[in-house]
Amino acid sequence: MRPQLIETLCVEPDGRMPLLPWHLERLGGSASALGYRWSVDAVQRAIARVAASLPEGTTHRMRVLVADDGKIDITHAPLAPLPALPKVAIASTRLQSSAPLLRHKTTHRPWYEDAPAWLAEHPDYFDLLYLNERGEVCEGSRTNVYVLRNGVWLTPPVSSGLLPGAKRAELLDEEQVEEAVLTLADVQGATGLRLSNALRGWFDVALVPVDA
Repeated sequence: MRPQLIETLCVEPDGRMPLLPWHLERLGGSASALGYRWSVDAVQRAIARVAASLPEGTTHRMRVLVADDGKIDITHAPLAPLPALPKVAIASTRLQSSAPLLRHKTTHRPWYEDAPAWLAEHPDYFDLLYLNERGEVCEGSRTNVYVLRNGVWLTPPVSSGLLPGAKRAELLDEEQVEEAVLTLADVQGATGLRLSNALRGWFDVALVPVDA
């Protein structure tokens, strides 16, 4: 069985889903690249139906799965608040930047299989950041990475080996960030370090070294 495509959306307390256009764009791109059957109208209707059933006043996480035959499965849960200035560490595992599925969000993510257990054992850390075989910064296990350098926010290009997140796409489209190849030294010496994902937005973090 081929892996399912995933989109994880944030449904705000008033029911809005601001990043929905970027989620649908990525989903369509992955479906086309991987040869999956899908209907954007069917996905939009399914998302809208589930979102309408959620109680107002609470932020929710919505997980949308699309199979290669177009079957849609949606789950949801309340989203807990993000802690102030979350901590991150550098993972010891290196990613292969050429791995094709790194660029698509699917249920096949073996390169991050150890991250959930590590994070569960280190609950004061929010994510692990990964480098590729060339020592370039890729991404977090569930986030994209941004470094502030000379007053400009920079994020690694897809060629470094990463999933182009929906929030990342919005930030690039709005010209709030630029792409640049980054190294561990760039992260360690940055005047600002941020992560982003569709659930949490774009937020500051602190790099705190540990034996990851």
